[in-house]
Amino acid sequence: MKKLSLAPFLLLSTLLYSQEGTNVYPFLNIPFSARQAALGGDAVSVRDYDVSFAGVNPGLMNLDQDQMISLNYSSYLADSNYGTVSFVKDLGEAHLISFNARYMDYGKMPRTDESANISGDFGAMDASIGAGYAYQFDEDWTIAGSANFVTSKIDNYTSMAVVGSAGVTYHNEQSKETLALVFRNFGYQFKPFNGVRENVAFRVDLGYTKIMDEFPVAFTITAHDLQKMNISQDFNNNEQEIHWTRKVADHLSFGAELFPEQAFNIRFGYNVKRGNELAVLGQRSFAGLSAGFGIKISSFRFDYAHVRYHNASNVNMFGLTLDLIEVSGNRR
Repeated sequence: MKKLSLAPFLLLSTLLYSQEGTNVYPFLNIPFSARQAALGGDAVSVRDYDVSFAGVNPGLMNLDQDQMISLNYSSYLADSNYGTVSFVKDLGEAHLISFNARYMDYGKMPRTDESANISGDFGAMDASIGAGYAYQFDEDWTIAGSANFVTSKIDNYTSMAVVGSAGVTYHNEQSKETLALVFRNFGYQFKPFNGVRENVAFRVDLGYTKIMDEFPVAFTITAHDLQKMNISQDFNNNEQEIHWTRKVADHLSFGAELFPEQAFNIRFGYNVKRGNELAVLGQRSFAGLSAGFGIKISSFRFDYAHVRYHNASNVNMFGLTLDLIEVSGNRR
């Protein structure tokens, strides 16, 4: 009987996605857009024109995103390809709906047997498609939820699930600050790979974003993976046991955006967990850092992010947002 060689896929799922190896569909927690990737990779509290954030936290839907469509693509790690799409429509009277989809194509890998004999190649891919709903029940408060159908394929094996997300957002227009709580990717795997159901990549994130009055910069801090106290390795790179302060810090990511309300933006971010776990002793790898920019030209907005993972491999991500209202000749 032939045996699949899944080492590249398992390595990608565990190490590069910063999961503990106990959940399926970890691609659901990859940054949804180039802008989110540049801001540390976990931001869930950026509430403005950027419709791609509705794919992360449905509670961020707002009127500025009406009839906006966002496309993002990355030639990801280990020769994989990753892409997302998001769209929001205003239904009137403080009701909004969204559409989102994403995919991850892991490419081709050699199929081997127990004796390491290669007999062709096999592929693997993940995909998700779904919709969301948001209601702004107060001038400052929005509640929302979304549901997605998820499928994963490894050679001839297929898995399917239904997952949901729920978020609540507080946004103060005068103080230019946003506080958001989102429960992401809770659900049920109704078709497992081998008859044993697994847990989906559930997480709880809490984020805060503030646009400063004195200087044109927006700061974002996110406490991610709050559903689990310890998301750190057991030992650091010096083979010393991880201290509790490191375990707390690993839940945090940071982002800063210069000129957040202008046509041109510059972005920086730092992911503490990624920086700690992918650092190389004796080398300056800048693991955990990210940077990017955005520029608006006519009805289009272009975004770019560069994310540092390791000296051996990093990620570039591109985004394009189209304002369908402006394209039709109308003004906002």
